[in-house]
Amino acid sequence: MNAVTTDVPALAHDAGVPPAPPEAHQTAGEFRLIPLKRLVDSPYNIRRTEPTGIEALANNIRHTGGLLQNLVVHAMKVGPKKAQTFGVAAGKRRRRALNLLVEQGHIAPDYEVQCRIVPVKDAVLMSVAENDMREPEHPADACDAYRVLIEDGRGIVEIADIYGVSEATVQRRLKLARVSPKLVDLFREGEIKLEQMQALALSDSHTEQEAAWFESEPYNRDPQSIRRRFIRDEQTFTSNRIAKFVGVEAFEAAGGTVRRDLFSDMDAAWYRDHALMVRLATERLDAIAAQVQAEGWQWAKAQPECDVFARAQYQRVSPRRLEPTGDAAQELAEIDKRIAEIAALQESDDTDDETWERLAGEEQTLSARQAEIEDGLYAFDPSDMARAGVIVTLGHDGEPDVLRGFVIREPAAPEAATDGERSTGSGVAAPVIVPDVKPVKGPHSEKLTLRLNARRTAAVAAALANNPHVALAALIHSQMAGEYSHRSEVSALDVSFHDQSTDLAKHAPELNSDLAYTAFVAQRQTWGAVIPGDSDALLSWLIEQTDEQLLQMLAQYVASTVDGVAKDETPHAINALIPALGLTLADTWQPTKAGYFDHVSKQRIVEIVSAVVSPAEGMKLAKLTKADAATEAERLMAGRGWLPEHFANPASLSVELWDRRQEADACDVEEDSDRDGEADGGADREASADDDRPY
Repeated sequence: MNAVTTDVPALAHDAGVPPAPPEAHQTAGEFRLIPLKRLVDSPYNIRRTEPTGIEALANNIRHTGGLLQNLVVHAMKVGPKKAQTFGVAAGKRRRRALNLLVEQGHIAPDYEVQCRIVPVKDAVLMSVAENDMREPEHPADACDAYRVLIEDGRGIVEIADIYGVSEATVQRRLKLARVSPKLVDLFREGEIKLEQMQALALSDSHTEQEAAWFESEPYNRDPQSIRRRFIRDEQTFTSNRIAKFVGVEAFEAAGGTVRRDLFSDMDAAWYRDHALMVRLATERLDAIAAQVQAEGWQWAKAQPECDVFARAQYQRVSPRRLEPTGDAAQELAEIDKRIAEIAALQESDDTDDETWERLAGEEQTLSARQAEIEDGLYAFDPSDMARAGVIVTLGHDGEPDVLRGFVIREPAAPEAATDGERSTGSGVAAPVIVPDVKPVKGPHSEKLTLRLNARRTAAVAAALANNPHVALAALIHSQMAGEYSHRSEVSALDVSFHDQSTDLAKHAPELNSDLAYTAFVAQRQTWGAVIPGDSDALLSWLIEQTDEQLLQMLAQYVASTVDGVAKDETPHAINALIPALGLTLADTWQPTKAGYFDHVSKQRIVEIVSAVVSPAEGMKLAKLTKADAATEAERLMAGRGWLPEHFANPASLSVELWDRRQEADACDVEEDSDRDGEADGGADREASADDDRPY
């Protein structure tokens, strides 16, 4: 009997699987229910990568009552007395999903699967057709399918489980399905993009949606423009401090209406009823105010919105610093002495790494205790508390902010200010406010902090000397801020002209070889060879100069007054000048062995190099001595632009200009009184004084 020969695709040989016997071809082309346990992977299936999403597909099969599409199989070669098996040429993921359902106990191993049997020679062709010839589903069709399921009574959780997607995905698709049918048709036809549909879905009104599309010019149909159209009269939850404090859920629970953008990565939401939002915030802040008033204040008031105009209605009394006595004074003196000893020991070449680390930990503990004692030295006088109160408001982050020590202003006749006070023009002397910014202890010693801040000051001063416009603005700023805030540190300038530049190199000796710094110092000194020899002649000479020359000289002298050398890493006014000057500190400062790494612990060196260069390089440094690690760190960090924390994230000092409107307010009251007197003889003056105007 002649043997039957069959052409076998090379794919089977490549897979190392013997072909099916010729007898298997006799059943090709028929549809048959085949037990799942007889189905195996086929060497002819073109999908070689491991399938994904099996669990989601299994859930879908279980919820929909079985496979919606048959598998395509071919007979496999079997040995004597072995049951016939079939390779799955098309439907690999479906077979894996069914096997998972067997493992989970939802179906039996002999579960019958509808299959189409094809010849071995057609298996590859069928696999290609299965995977390449399908038309992808349009998003509108998927959204419509979800809508139909909801209308049939299925819930969002159930639909998410069926399709193996998140509940948020189901909600987004339902949102798109509810867009105006006219717009959905344009979406299907490709005239509206998916991003535009997502923006249109921000409104639930078909009328608003259609108007946003059909009444807008084509250039105003981008997603951003569509969104702006819908929310132009609404306020956002993300940037409004009161809304942040109240929250979306609490606002909705109180009856407020919220517009959500389900397609936003930041859970964007908007609202209209600001009065309700303020009421809810006030109710919560009232509870906090009651607790604070129990400290002994005369009054406490919840005021969610408390801007500079609202604060102008009050005077501020300040806590007083009590001189340390007894045990506190002795402990502070001992701490100062020990910190100085630690600094000297850390600078010594005889100090090993272990000792350095121990000393650093001790210094950190002592500094924390020092700050704790200092904090305890500030207290409000009971007599001030008996006449003053507390405003409980909200900070920029939406968190409660308790402002203590406010006294309600009362109209009074102007009188001279006493020593230590300044007349505000309202008849009440404004006390000088004690700075309440606490020193920030960073990862650096006091000596290194002085060094770093000296370098920062030198960089700002050098840039300021070449930027007359910013120098002039900084000079005027120092005058106005000093007049209205009563705090000296709100400006980076010492305008009485104390030459700060000469002291910078004391803290950072490397500045003596810094080209920008030496050029900045020498630049001003050149005027000595040009100006006249006496002060009277100098004034005449200056008057004869052009504005451009005067501004240049002013910039150089203003730059010399920059005073940013501080012992701590507290927010500083000098940081406000850095962006104004377009200055990048990484261009003027590099972490070197002498300038930085010699003054920090080896652990910090390892941490910095691990984060900036690589963990592997950091591990190498951990095995070196402190001195060698500092040397190697300088090489590894060169040119990488790394900056210490208070350089990389500079925070400037922002102080409310409390008295900015006091004189104007006083003038307004007088003018109003004059007008009222002319109109009706002053009958309304008393009512005017009691008027509760909203802030």
